Amino acid sequence: MTASLAIACFMCYRDRQNRILISNWRNTITTVTPEDPIVPSNIVGLDQATIESYTKVVLGESKRLPGHADAACPICLSEYNVKEAVRCIPVCQHCFHVDCIDEWLKMNGTCPICRNLPAVFHIES
Repeated sequence: MTASLAIACFMCYRDRQNRILISNWRNTITTVTPEDPIVPSNIVGLDQATIESYTKVVLGESKRLPGHADAACPICLSEYNVKEAVRCIPVCQHCFHVDCIDEWLKMNGTCPICRNLPAVFHIES
């Protein structure tokens, strides 16, 4: 009897704590609109000269990448085709379609897969 009462009290307490956590979590949710994007002001993408300094390769018949052997671009999820240009990030050797990674690196200073920082990145003061 005592054990049943103790278990019931514990379950009631745990349920109450969960309701408090969910209530607090709901109160902290904010709505983001396209007019107010959340972008950290201190992180800026790479400059064009740095991006263009990264290895760029035109794929041959084998479609073999210089870095990791992926069949598709991790950004757009499209398979690589013969004679397509890919660019590889030097630090981690992850490769992407040139257009995909160039746009990514203009806005973000990290590799989209491993989030490693390239050798050069900028931080605004």
